[in-house]
Amino acid sequence: MTKTTKRPETRGTTEQAQITTPPDGGWGWVITFSSFMISVLVDGTCFSQGIFFTEFLTYFGQSKSKTSWVGSVLNGSYLTVGPFVGSLTNKYGCRKVAMCGAVVCSSALFISTFSPGIEVFTFTYGFLGGIGFGLMYLPAMVMVGYYFAKKRALATGIACCGSGIGMFVFAPLVEFLLQEYNWKGTTWIMSALILNGILFSMLYRPLEPSGQQPSIEMETLNSYSTSPNSPETPITISLSPPEDAFSFDENGVLLPLPQRSRSYSQSTADNRIKPVKQSMMRDIAKMAHSQDMSVRLRRPGQEKTVFLKPLQRKDIFYSGSVMHLQEYINASSLADFEKAMIRTPDDNGVGDADGEDNGGKMPLLSRVVNMIHFVFDPVLLTSPTFLIYGFSCLICMIGFFVPFMYIPPLAMEQNISPQKAAFLISVIGISNTVGRVAVGVLSDLPWIDCLLVNNLALIIGGVVTCFVPFYDSYGMLAAYTVVFGLSVAVFVSLRSIIMVELMGLDKLTNAFGLVIMCQGISSFIGAPLAGTIADSFGNYNAAFYLAGATFVVGGAVCLPLRKISSLEKRWKAEKERKKHRVPEKEPMVMVK
Repeated sequence: MTKTTKRPETRGTTEQAQITTPPDGGWGWVITFSSFMISVLVDGTCFSQGIFFTEFLTYFGQSKSKTSWVGSVLNGSYLTVGPFVGSLTNKYGCRKVAMCGAVVCSSALFISTFSPGIEVFTFTYGFLGGIGFGLMYLPAMVMVGYYFAKKRALATGIACCGSGIGMFVFAPLVEFLLQEYNWKGTTWIMSALILNGILFSMLYRPLEPSGQQPSIEMETLNSYSTSPNSPETPITISLSPPEDAFSFDENGVLLPLPQRSRSYSQSTADNRIKPVKQSMMRDIAKMAHSQDMSVRLRRPGQEKTVFLKPLQRKDIFYSGSVMHLQEYINASSLADFEKAMIRTPDDNGVGDADGEDNGGKMPLLSRVVNMIHFVFDPVLLTSPTFLIYGFSCLICMIGFFVPFMYIPPLAMEQNISPQKAAFLISVIGISNTVGRVAVGVLSDLPWIDCLLVNNLALIIGGVVTCFVPFYDSYGMLAAYTVVFGLSVAVFVSLRSIIMVELMGLDKLTNAFGLVIMCQGISSFIGAPLAGTIADSFGNYNAAFYLAGATFVVGGAVCLPLRKISSLEKRWKAEKERKKHRVPEKEPMVMVK
């Protein structure tokens, strides 16, 4: 307790965002392992739908097109809900959202086995299961970005490798379970496995602010000590609670301390604290340990301390090393870089993503509209660079899941055993894992053109997919799956890096969210469209022609994208220069 004989001045707290500096290690490796395991569960299930396809086709007795809706709705929902999951993560934290997703998905898969028809099964297994997967996956990737900065490329690569490992493990596992327990029993076991996502999500410990714990700046208590022999003398009491008195929520936000007692009284006349005896100062100090005085005694104009939310980091979806970002290169220190990564609510002209503006609660409808505006930046729709790259991603996703869905049944039509057919998905998983690691290493090299690598990978992957009907041996099909796995690894891993190179880091959150949603929408129609074609022709040949064509077109349209991006940046710079140009004054004319 500190005393001073000077009359205290009115002070106000300054709003200051508590920066959470990524530790690049420590508990971050536990987070990476957790995200890796969630990727195994999510993508292992989603990419093994081709093995279930034949079972569903036989059990429900429907056409290939109608049956393929089950897997396409699962994958489409999983991607489409991404922006909305981001809003929930901002509001409730990664741990709660991911745990909720595990419960939703596990319950949906279990309930789906009691469906009376393919329509109900598509809704429960596909739509509800996909929403659950979406709730699990996005927080997993966000948490890795929170805990790593310099080593983010490595950590993100390890976490994303769970996708390939999931394909490798789940494909033979699902085939074995189908032989032992039929598709219903297999789905129950898968449901139980997904429930383990709760345990992994519990490891998502919020990252506390770096440095010292944030101190509660209390408003000065104007108190007076009284004694029989001395006049009243103004004193200043500075109270601060102990470090162990703080508690934080899922986002690292300081929670109000529970109120236990008040040992002072306030005057209704001037709202000042009545004089108290010197012997009562100890009670007031104790009271400060049990009450958030910064909230109770804040004067008008004072502002509270705020903490960053997931989508307020500009680089949260960036999968490469932050050391290659221009913002990192230009920053004088890591602290300055962390400050530059804070995305203010008005960066795209709207409020916060979770519907809170300046600390106030907004109505539900306004919150929904605000969240939509946060995700969909209308400026992006006027950018030729974004429209071309967005179209490339959208068209690629139409054929993306076709090989995963139809390679196993195509192999079985060539008299290949179900076990070997299922292992083709495992081969895709192996090559996908190797490809993601290789892409992470290559993307860090300064002389590598990530856009060119992406375009070549898509074109090569598309060409080899078009020739799938001519691969008449198991060895040729296995070789194809290796090339295809590498191709999709490049496509998925370089999305955020390419967006930053073409559109800048400030637009990454909006561009990434919009692209993922568009990819989800196109995923809905890809497999059913290929199934319709397969029903019409009586085989899967045309389905692979369609899938290969979408990859080739997706890669080809991006070939001039670097030049288009350069021209667009030059045009915007010229427009901005003209906008701020000061007009020249007209010469004065002397009039007699």
